[in-house]
Amino acid sequence: MSDPRNEVLRNQLKEMIAEEFKIPLEKLTPDVTMEALGIDSLSLIDFMFDVEDKLGLEMPDSRTPLVTLGDVFAEIDKATVKAK
Repeated sequence: MSDPRNEVLRNQLKEMIAEEFKIPLEKLTPDVTMEALGIDSLSLIDFMFDVEDKLGLEMPDSRTPLVTLGDVFAEIDKATVKAK
């Protein structure tokens, strides 16, 4: 069973992605790739900085490739654990 706070955060992130990149929410599933969404690596980095600012998080200095939306969720989950 997943943590309800993570679900709230993931829904918030989906809404931010949908708004930023003009992508319908129903396309934002954990297994969809950034490439399939038309999000390049530079745009994703900019978005992650925006997430840090808007949510008051500090992303880990990670070299983990963010290939899918699930990877993005996992990286942000790490930042929320670190912030606690």
